[in-house]
Amino acid sequence: MGRWIHLLWLLLAVMPAMAKADFRVLELSPRFEEGVLVADARLDYRLTAPVVEALESGVSVVISQTLRLQRLRWWWRNARVVLHERRHRLQYHAISRRYVLTRLDTGESRSFRNLDALLLRLGRVEAWPVIAGDRLAGHKRYRLGLSTALETDPLPRLLRTRALIDDQWQIASGVRYQQVAP
Repeated sequence: MGRWIHLLWLLLAVMPAMAKADFRVLELSPRFEEGVLVADARLDYRLTAPVVEALESGVSVVISQTLRLQRLRWWWRNARVVLHERRHRLQYHAISRRYVLTRLDTGESRSFRNLDALLLRLGRVEAWPVIAGDRLAGHKRYRLGLSTALETDPLPRLLRTRALIDDQWQIASGVRYQQVAP
């Protein structure tokens, strides 16, 4: 019995070092700005060692952010009103020793001295347009959801195969919902 207690204490001591990296949506704030529903959010990105190693070896990594607006229904599944996705490519340039964040739908690019600064910027979502306010029925109930995930499809083929079976590459957040009142 004493041996099991020692083993348990050892596991508890080692667990923080084994903590899995994850993505989390910390805050989601819908608001109306000039007649348009927009979303502000804060996300927390923590990458695993294999992802950072691949990034620093020249492999581009793509992270997607998915925003969904649903009309709530008590009698059936919620109806999807809109679904928006933003995809960002993270790269490391070895010559300049800078990390580059590129928003894939607009081509907008920014470089950062370190990975933490890049992940902080990626985790700040400001005034993301969702839908025109006049398209929302005033008597219906809505909820806005945000999630984020590391995409494995854009990885090179050999790395993609490994990423599909290795949980160190399966990094995603759950969906964070917030009620919206039109």
